[in-house]
Amino acid sequence: NLHTCLALLLSIFCLNVFGNDQPLFWRESASGINVSAYHMSKVLVNTIDIAFQTFLFTSIYYLIRQPFIPYWEFIIPFLFTSYAASGWGYLVSTVVPPQHGPFIVSLVSFIICGLLGNPATLANFFEIPVMKLCVSLVSITRWAVQMSFVIGNNYLRPEPTDLRDKVMLDMYKKIYMQEGTTESQDIGHSCLALFGMGLALRFFSYLGLRFMNRSKQV
Repeated sequence: NLHTCLALLLSIFCLNVFGNDQPLFWRESASGINVSAYHMSKVLVNTIDIAFQTFLFTSIYYLIRQPFIPYWEFIIPFLFTSYAASGWGYLVSTVVPPQHGPFIVSLVSFIICGLLGNPATLANFFEIPVMKLCVSLVSITRWAVQMSFVIGNNYLRPEPTDLRDKVMLDMYKKIYMQEGTTESQDIGHSCLALFGMGLALRFFSYLGLRFMNRSKQV
C-alpha cells in the first residue's frame, strides 16, 4: 500500500510537466524547437522534485514507524518506485488532454500497483507463465515490494510463531525470493526491472510528445 500511495501521488504530480504547457509547446514546436532537448530538460528538472518528494514521503514514514532497517537501504525501493511511477505521469500527460490525466493515472496506478501487485493475486498470476510475464512488465509493486521484502527479511529475519503469520511469510518468500538466487540478485533484478520500466515510459512519453497532436503544432 505504501508503494501504491507513492506511485499514485507522483504520477499525478508529474502530469503537470507536459500537461500544463501544451499550447506553449505546440506554438514553439511549430517554430522549430528541438523536441528531444525540450523533453529531456523538463524531465531532468522534474527529477529534482521527484527525489525531494520521495525523501520527504519516506522520511516521515520512517520516523513514525522506525523500522530496524538503515534508512539508506529503506529508501532504495521507493526511489525506484518514484522513477517508474513518474514515467506514467509523463506518458499520460503527452497523449491525453490535461483534464483527463488525473483519472487515467489513478486508474492505471490502481490496476498495475493495487491489483496486479497484490501478493495474494501474484501467487495466482505466477502459476501462468504468460500472466507472470505481463505482470512483471507493467506492475511497479511487483518489483518494489519484492525489493522491500528482501531488504526487510535480510535485516529482521522474522520467525513467526502464529500459524497464519508463518503461512503468510512462506507465501511471500515463495513469491519474492526466487530459488537459486541470492538476496542481492533478487534486489538487483528488481532494480533493473524498475529502471527499465521507467526508461521505457520516458521514451514512449517522448514519442507521444513528438507525434501526438501534430495538427496543433502548425
